[in-house]
Amino acid sequence: MTKQFNINELQLKYLELETLLDITNELSSFENISLLLQEILIKSCAVLNASSGMILIHNENSDLFQIEAEFNINVEALKGVIFNKKRGFFNDIYQNRKAIQLQILDDPFLSKTNCTYGLIAPLLDKKELAGVIILFDKESRAGISAFDESDTNMLSAIATQAGVAYNNIKLIENIKEAKTFNDNVMQSIVTGVFTTNLMGEINHVNRAAASIINLAREEVIGNHYEYVFESNEIINALISKCEEALETISESEIQINCNGKSTSVNISVSPLLNDQNEPIGSVVAMEDLSNLDKLKSTFKKYVSKQIVDQLLVNDEMLNLGGQEQEATILFSDIRGFTSMSETMPPNEVVETLNDYFNLMIEIIFKFNGTLDKIIGDALMVIYGAPNSSEKDTENAVLTAIEMQEKLIEFNQQRIIHSKLPITIGIGINRGKVISGNIGSRQQMNFTVIGDSVNLASRLCSVAKSDEIIVSDAVWKQIKTNKIFKSRKLNPVKVKGKLKPIEIKEILYKRPEFNYEVAYALIENFLINHLPKEYTYHTIHHIRDVVVQCERIAKKEKINKEDILDLKLAAWLHDVGYIWEPLRHEARGAEYATTVLNALDFPAQKINRITGMIMATKIPQSPKNLLEQIICDADLDYLGREGYEENSLLLLQELRLKKEVTELDWLKIQDQFLTKHTYFTKTSNATRNKLKAEVMAKIKSTLKK
Repeated sequence: MTKQFNINELQLKYLELETLLDITNELSSFENISLLLQEILIKSCAVLNASSGMILIHNENSDLFQIEAEFNINVEALKGVIFNKKRGFFNDIYQNRKAIQLQILDDPFLSKTNCTYGLIAPLLDKKELAGVIILFDKESRAGISAFDESDTNMLSAIATQAGVAYNNIKLIENIKEAKTFNDNVMQSIVTGVFTTNLMGEINHVNRAAASIINLAREEVIGNHYEYVFESNEIINALISKCEEALETISESEIQINCNGKSTSVNISVSPLLNDQNEPIGSVVAMEDLSNLDKLKSTFKKYVSKQIVDQLLVNDEMLNLGGQEQEATILFSDIRGFTSMSETMPPNEVVETLNDYFNLMIEIIFKFNGTLDKIIGDALMVIYGAPNSSEKDTENAVLTAIEMQEKLIEFNQQRIIHSKLPITIGIGINRGKVISGNIGSRQQMNFTVIGDSVNLASRLCSVAKSDEIIVSDAVWKQIKTNKIFKSRKLNPVKVKGKLKPIEIKEILYKRPEFNYEVAYALIENFLINHLPKEYTYHTIHHIRDVVVQCERIAKKEKINKEDILDLKLAAWLHDVGYIWEPLRHEARGAEYATTVLNALDFPAQKINRITGMIMATKIPQSPKNLLEQIICDADLDYLGREGYEENSLLLLQELRLKKEVTELDWLKIQDQFLTKHTYFTKTSNATRNKLKAEVMAKIKSTLKK
């Protein structure tokens, strides 16, 4: 049975979301703590239907709290009440840092409020208790009632966001005088801003302002504003008026002329005050109205062109609210990105994501998708909302196919430049959704919500690297189009669904795996990333293992395809030394899986390659002939000319981590060579003689 949505419930949820979004996105703009606290309190009372409330802030120099914001409270009745963090409900809050419900009559602190029920949540400054939010008497049609668990959770969420905003304001107040901070802020904003001192001299100007007034920053700084704007009396008049009145003066859509450049601007001038509220100059802000086209272009980088064009001609799209409709939802997610990013510096992580998103979002917009949100390394895309077409589902699947195909080319370039490749899984579903604007009047987000969205996300989680998984509802929409090929998969059990979901994998053209290209890409990666201080585990050793693998394999009459796989494993067998020398085989297997998936190597062969890599771990444990060959190739030097030179290189490498004497090294070699055996007929026939001579020489030296 289809769930019937209760409009009142939806409205309530929208109100809750609006409040949280307001606190998260708007309250950060407050520069006055008192105003911030009052706003938090009013919004908290509104969303939880509280009849009254107050916010108490902790005095950092004592155990006491004092009222900093109140709503509909008789403050006079509370005079003489001492709020101590170690007494009553304050102690519970102080000890547990969790919201609590209480009856006012049972509390000696709050009994004078003449209220019945209370709900209290901690306001945290980082991990310290900065204060508490207290709400009284939940109002309903039935009258006054106690707060419930959902109220408690909601106030806790509000208090968490309020604590962040509170902490931010305190931090900003501490760095107001920092010149570097001011300069960085000014240079980063798109509004033109410059400041003057008490003498009227311009002492700061950002790039946007310099562009608007058509002057270089060095031509402006140090000059009096009347000189800089001698041909623009209206600007000089506004600054002068602000200096006299010590209040913000604004004008809209005025025409200014600077050095032959005519520009339409909105301008405001505000007094610049120090911490003692004394004037120290003025702040002039200019909004270049000619940047509207630039803004439109920038907006199109975040949502599809169609949405932007509609918003500009249809104001109703900016209203809060939603409607039920059919839509197709696509989710994509980078596989193993968290573990991959652990090996990368932060700037490289950001660079990787930006490069990836640039490519993916271009494809999304090409097929008229609406980018709903970027969630870490995941993308959520909508097709069919707010406007729908017959091709919505086809466009979603075409998007997924092109994303996977373009990613193969993207990864080849990454590997060429010694960067880790990326693989993604994609899930697509179609069904009923609630679409519309959720948020506040100041900031809103067009999105879709509902069970169909959740299922698309679950299908994305089911998809393996390089896979496109679609629901049966999607396949029914596109199956008549012969360009789409699919493979039926076993039904999957997903969270929130009682019955397994019918799914299919969308097939797309995959390029034939090129071994020689793979060898070259991996070799280049090794050359650039193997630690330079290593003397034995170098690119020279790896190349030698590749050569020996091929030599032994041909003697053992291994077929050509298996030799190709063997050489691939040889190129990868020591790559783990880049990250974790002590468990390099396991890290090498992980890297091999990532790279080979990205290069579209057949999935059934990846386990074979990783098995060969893991077989080289000491003590070696090969399970088949190919694993025996790579094990023998890895230690081929034990039984051939040049043992002494290789032994010295290995000793030098060991000494990078710990002190190893000559005697210690002789003992280590003796033990290792005694335990070691070759596995293949070829190595036993060609390497045992010299190996025995080396062993005899070492044992003879130890006896002396």
